[in-house]
Amino acid sequence: MTFGTCFPEPHHHKMDEMSPEARGLLRLAGFLIWSLAGLPLFARLVQVPELLHQPRYWLWLTCFFVFGATFGLTRWNVSSPNGRLLQFASLAVQAITALVMIILVCSGHEGALLVLVSAQLGWFMSLRRALLWVSTQAALMGVILAFGGRSTLSLMSTYVGFQVLALFSCFLAASEASARSGLARANSELRATGELLANTSRLAERERISRELHDTLGHHLTALSLNLEAASHLAQENALVQIQRAQSVTKLLLSDVRGVVSVLRGEDPIGLAQALRTLVAGVPAPQIHLLIAEDLAIDDPMRAHTVLRCVQEILTNAVRHAAAGNVWIELARTGSGIAIRARDDGRGAKEVRPGHGLTGMRERLEQVGGTLEIETQPAKGFRIQAWMPVSGGVA
Repeated sequence: MTFGTCFPEPHHHKMDEMSPEARGLLRLAGFLIWSLAGLPLFARLVQVPELLHQPRYWLWLTCFFVFGATFGLTRWNVSSPNGRLLQFASLAVQAITALVMIILVCSGHEGALLVLVSAQLGWFMSLRRALLWVSTQAALMGVILAFGGRSTLSLMSTYVGFQVLALFSCFLAASEASARSGLARANSELRATGELLANTSRLAERERISRELHDTLGHHLTALSLNLEAASHLAQENALVQIQRAQSVTKLLLSDVRGVVSVLRGEDPIGLAQALRTLVAGVPAPQIHLLIAEDLAIDDPMRAHTVLRCVQEILTNAVRHAAAGNVWIELARTGSGIAIRARDDGRGAKEVRPGHGLTGMRERLEQVGGTLEIETQPAKGFRIQAWMPVSGGVA
């Protein structure tokens, strides 16, 4: 969880935006391509078993299965630095084994494996780096075919075109998935803010009604009760019973009015907890663990809005910069204030240099008399401790 300009923003890891169903389909399609790429040579080995006496065919088979195993073991939904390094290493192994297979035998179908590598690049890398990777592996393929005396032009024109097509297709799909995810986050933020504003409006109306009940009806009932009390001392025996009954009804009605006023000023009238859950629900990755104390209730719209914006800033920066798999956020009452504690398992930083996110968060808290503390270490994520008073202290 980093803020603003703590360090350069990495390329967004778009695999995190892919749904499990989409990852499953991509993996299934990849294994299908891998199987079909090896099918012609397997058929040839069945027809001519003597070929297995040649070491190059055994090496080809070894590379073929190493490619399949590496592709199958590649995790596409990790965002930690070590996880990304393993992803790039896996892609490199796949590209190298496919090129070695072309050197050894070149059945004419190994290029399909390079197409599969290019498709994955569209999810893992920026377009510029992916094009550089595809150009490099295509150039190596051309050199291998040229020195092998094979039909370089026909194979190159076919598989290089497929590689570029696969790269662009997956890159556009990844960009669309990322845009949809960003739109979902923006929508959840808008709904959370709308919820808070609607609840704040309802709270203002409830407070107005409660004040009217207390100041008008309650005042008149109190005056009526006092007048009945005075009348009871002056009434004759036959009228005293009726006056006392009227006085009892008046006191009961006054008690009911006070009860209604208390209900109108009930627990968590702004609905902050529900607004925060709505906000968190719109973040697909990283995984957000939100813990809200039972007694967390704020009746000041300004403070409720401050808490919502602080949590929103934490989530936004965790998604954009943290490279974390999990973010933990806890909100609890601490004496006369509310504490916001957040931490992640991302890459962290050596130092924190204030950016727009951190500055805005600190300013919001200071406006309501709050404080903000941040701790970070490389590869150990970020920890945030924010506090604000429940009432008073507004600058």
